[in-house]
Amino acid sequence: MIFDDISGLAVPLVGVNAFATACPLIDKMVVVNEEFIALAILRLVEMEKAVVEGAGATGVAAVLDGLLPEIEWNKRVCWGGEGGRVGYIESG
Repeated sequence: MIFDDISGLAVPLVGVNAFATACPLIDKMVVVNEEFIALAILRLVEMEKAVVEGAGATGVAAVLDGLLPEIEWNKRVCWGGEGGRVGYIESG
C-alpha cells in the first residue's frame, strides 16, 4: 500500500509572508521520512481510531522516527491532527 497523502507538504518554496508569520513561533524544524508518515497514519487509525492525512500525521511521525528526543514517551503532549483528503493507492 502506497499512501498518496503527502503532496500538501511538498511545496517548493515557503511564501515570504507565511515564513515571516511562522518564524517567531517555530522552535525546531525536522525532516520526516515518508515511510514514518505512512506508519504514523496507520498507527493513528489502529490505536487512536483517528483518520488523518499525511500532513496531519507528520508530528506523530517525527516522534516515531526519534527526531524529537525532548518529547518523553511517558508525558502528555498536545497534537493537532487533521482529516481531509485521505486516500491510498494499492500497489501490486
